[in-house]
Amino acid sequence: MSKGAARGSGLSWGQAEEVSFATVWLLKNGFDVSNDLISLLESDIIYPPDNIDEDIWQNKGGDLDPIKSGVALLDLDTNKTIVLRNVFLPHFLIPFVAQLSQSMLIEANNFSVVLIDGRVKTNIKDWPSRSNEVKLSATSDKIELKYSQVPKRCQVADDVWNRLEELTYLTYAPATEESRVLGAGAGLSDND
Repeated sequence: MSKGAARGSGLSWGQAEEVSFATVWLLKNGFDVSNDLISLLESDIIYPPDNIDEDIWQNKGGDLDPIKSGVALLDLDTNKTIVLRNVFLPHFLIPFVAQLSQSMLIEANNFSVVLIDGRVKTNIKDWPSRSNEVKLSATSDKIELKYSQVPKRCQVADDVWNRLEELTYLTYAPATEESRVLGAGAGLSDND
């Protein structure tokens, strides 16, 4: 549902897949981000980093897009510390950082996360909608983590589910006589 909704919100299929990956990863790790997903998809004031070759990432036009920033992180040497400024929904960065080969520490002005072997430990339950600064750095594998089991399946509120469906429906082509003549659906006769 998250991929269809992302595509319906106007993202490319590739970007929609990244949004879906991040959403599913967060949900599987016990973080209910369903309301945040709607905020992410309906935001039109987030941007990719201006320059990922620097140690400080930002965009002078507004807040950083956590999905585009997360994807960019996967292509970099993360042995250095990287600071991201003004990040919208910063917890959507975590699934991408978890894919990196080394253990990582994420520190922000309002939360911190340690990722070791793709597993997460954090000091926060309710994620902020924005962080002024997020610092990513490699960390020692010697940090003790108590791995928590994934809680029960997430429960998505009806209003959130309905909004995701509305966005997904935007990807559907309307059924018209012209589309059937051109080969959509079963065509004019269904004889199989």
